[in-house]
Amino acid sequence: MAKTKTITIECPKCREAFEIKGYETINASLDEELKAKLIKTELFRHTCPECGEAFSEPYSLKYQDMEKEYMVILDMGDVDTAAAAEEVLEMFPNYRIRIVKDVMDLLEKIHIFESNLNDKIIAYLDHKIYEDVSAKLRAENSPIAIDKVLFGSFEFQKKKVVFGAINNAGKQIFIDTPFADYKALANSPRLVPCFKEKEGEYVIDKAWAEALA
Repeated sequence: MAKTKTITIECPKCREAFEIKGYETINASLDEELKAKLIKTELFRHTCPECGEAFSEPYSLKYQDMEKEYMVILDMGDVDTAAAAEEVLEMFPNYRIRIVKDVMDLLEKIHIFESNLNDKIIAYLDHKIYEDVSAKLRAENSPIAIDKVLFGSFEFQKKKVVFGAINNAGKQIFIDTPFADYKALANSPRLVPCFKEKEGEYVIDKAWAEALA
């Protein structure tokens, strides 16, 4: 069962502060409906009781998958992440732990793990694709600038991994990468040690990938 908490948020329009019911932990294995609401970001949509303004405001929470044995901690700036990770490992010593600072990164981790892929390899590909696409757009003097690249899906039958590039033009830009590229990285003598699980290495993001490039 999901653990709940009371959160005070402020309306961005009228500045009225009000309380909402939030979730401390979402157990995807036990509550598919709640998981679906998280994936659709419905959990972060609120309506001000004073002026009726509808707005989105994420809050910190933990996402747990018991079958795949991992926990993703979404930290919006108010979490002692070291203590939170230690608490998870005390209860579930075999869990993979990831810490993210953004809802989109949380959703990406969920999609990666549900596709049974290694998120470290995907983070590396995120970064390489970001660099390649950004360089191509600059060479073309394009007004489009890429903000970040995220994993979209793994199409097993077509043997490809699909990424999406978030950009300043709001355009849908998708990049298909052969699954062979993923497998080549997974077998790279230089990178194989980097793609293994390491104690205390919970933030696998752009900065992590840049350090490998």
